[in-house]
Amino acid sequence: MNIFFNLYMKLDHSECNVANGKRLFAYIIDWFLGSLCTLLPMCLLWMMWTKDMETMAGVNVLVIAGRLGDGKAYLAGTLSILFALFYYVYIPLKIYPGQTPGKRAMGFKIVKKDDSKADLKTLLIREVIGVMIIEGSLYTVSGVWHSMLSLALNLNLVGILMYAGLAVGILSGFMILKINSRRMFHDYLAKTKVVEYEEYMGENKSI
Repeated sequence: MNIFFNLYMKLDHSECNVANGKRLFAYIIDWFLGSLCTLLPMCLLWMMWTKDMETMAGVNVLVIAGRLGDGKAYLAGTLSILFALFYYVYIPLKIYPGQTPGKRAMGFKIVKKDDSKADLKTLLIREVIGVMIIEGSLYTVSGVWHSMLSLALNLNLVGILMYAGLAVGILSGFMILKINSRRMFHDYLAKTKVVEYEEYMGENKSI
């Protein structure tokens, strides 16, 4: 118990001004729009290759590999990951600094722990390593790379990776509910936090 208590005390307990409800609604928006963005190239390629719209809803990397071969599966998976990177990394880097569409709709943004802008390295660590890979059950793109890795190794790792990511995601959920800073695992990994947009911009006129 002392180990867990010591770990708990080492976490960031500073107050966060972004309500959990806002983060939840932002996640729902980003999950929906991000999923559409991620699956768009895969579905378009599937229709182009097969002309089969009836099974399009269930298409994934492994389905494409089984029906059309590994090469087309890797192509579809790679394009899906690139589209996901556009949504989760490029948009908050270049279009709405620090904000995905969901965060923008809810009025908060990602910044570094020292209140400076989230740069490319920070977003890659947070969104790709933290969310997509380690917390690998939060977004649709996680399932894409799980399937691509399974295909490459000729092992079905989808379930194992999904449940491992889910465990980390549950830990993150506990952190956001029980710790004042509301920083999740990927925030600690990337040294980021979320702040109210208007308040942050008011305090940082030059940003």
